[in-house]
Amino acid sequence: MIWGRTESTDNYNADEENYPSRQTTCPHWLLDLSQTQKKICKYPGKVTFVSVSNPSNLQSSGAGATYSTVRFVDEVPATTPSVHESGTGEHEQTQTECHAEASALHSEPLELLPTTDHVTAHLPSNSAIPVRQDPRQVSFSSLSDSGNDPETGLLRHYCYALAPWIDVGDPSRAFGLEFLILGRRVRPLLAAILALAALQRSLVVPGHAADDLARSLRFREEAANGLPLQSNAVQRVGNVFFMLHSFFSSRPSKWKTLVSAHINESGGLGCLSVSDGELNEPSFWVTLRIDLAASIIGSEPPEMLLLPPVPNSEPTSIKQVYQHILLLLAHTLSFVFGGPTTYLDGLGQVDTVHALNPVSQWTYLWTECRRWYQTRPLQVQPVLDVRAAHADEIDPQNASSFPILVYTTPLALVANAVYHVASFLLLTRKPRFVKTLTGPKCLSSSIWHAQSIAGIATSNDTVEQWDPILIAALLLVAKDMTHHLQQSAVLNRLQRITVLTGINLDYEIESLQSQWRMSRYDEPIA
Repeated sequence: MIWGRTESTDNYNADEENYPSRQTTCPHWLLDLSQTQKKICKYPGKVTFVSVSNPSNLQSSGAGATYSTVRFVDEVPATTPSVHESGTGEHEQTQTECHAEASALHSEPLELLPTTDHVTAHLPSNSAIPVRQDPRQVSFSSLSDSGNDPETGLLRHYCYALAPWIDVGDPSRAFGLEFLILGRRVRPLLAAILALAALQRSLVVPGHAADDLARSLRFREEAANGLPLQSNAVQRVGNVFFMLHSFFSSRPSKWKTLVSAHINESGGLGCLSVSDGELNEPSFWVTLRIDLAASIIGSEPPEMLLLPPVPNSEPTSIKQVYQHILLLLAHTLSFVFGGPTTYLDGLGQVDTVHALNPVSQWTYLWTECRRWYQTRPLQVQPVLDVRAAHADEIDPQNASSFPILVYTTPLALVANAVYHVASFLLLTRKPRFVKTLTGPKCLSSSIWHAQSIAGIATSNDTVEQWDPILIAALLLVAKDMTHHLQQSAVLNRLQRITVLTGINLDYEIESLQSQWRMSRYDEPIA
């Protein structure tokens, strides 16, 4: 909208007397009052002006009246700007040219703004410019039902707030796309998805907690009654949603129990077959992530002893890079906590690695982890890696002195966190007979890897980044932190996890605070 006034003062005053509503509006001919040039602006015979809540924000002067329809007396300008008034002959326009342009303007359609009621209904009452909401409020509270069908609101929440977290290591988005499309044809599977979405939304949007909990129970009962009538492949997918339902309902110390129950139950991952790889593969990796996180928290070997389904993608893809480091962590946990070596089958070297002694196995795993880190593709490397004192210079509020590590995708972030926790565990169980490790010294420091895990957690703030493995890794390295500023930063992140994901970490936070107080002679943690 252009705000201006007429060129001729006499005609302008006459218009004010005959048409008061035109005192501050744009007449048929408008002039831009810049000192360098004057441009002639034209409107067709009828223009609808939209009122705003506070017009004074949009105009420097004027009464700020509310406008409706502007009626023009005729198509001829009140006065023709002269060369003397414009200051140069370059901007002079004859009457014939003006009528030609006016005719061309009438021949083109004019797109008008929506009606006043439609526009002002979406504007805050105190300003014509909407105030930007907090990103987390947009991602969660705006996904509520808002008077629509409850299932629509739940599906919206699942697609935008929950599925990206589940699919963090799967660019093909099996849970956010494939399983959702399958659910459109299989109602019991859709009910399982809705039950999970309702439960998780009740944890992150307290205003809907009571209604969402009731919906979750209703949809879960519907899914439990209908899934046994479906094929085995569909049942296994539905059971994964049931496991995720239990995952959000329990604290991390109980994750091992629910994974074990899911593996051993009828139709669980114990029934996986390579022939059903398209549906089984996403289920396998999601369950493995929770299993590995539970192993880190409980200091136990993984429960899953099955080989992953045969992948369909190229081994050099980002997805395969992510899956490879997951398998390295899986066998690292089995090695460190005394489990079987089944996971080595997924890493190759089957005939030789099984016969290795503990020192050779440790060396093999350490070498593989270091090779992964040094050969990771550019997409998995951080776009920002600032360490030590330089981090304080970039971010003065970074009192904890954790490194600043920023990645382009949640997949890259989680993959690097998996690498750091695997290396941290290996260094804490380094055999005495292993000689000095080659390569950069920082890679051989458990403190460096612990700082990296904390830096990844504190430098980023998205829902997708809070993979169960990163949560478990942060809880693991936090036990050895002694500086109160670092402890406060970790507590802030743990509380943020609950806000964003709904995962209850109250017990873990209380345990950490108890350990820290013992090491600081009962000094309270800020």
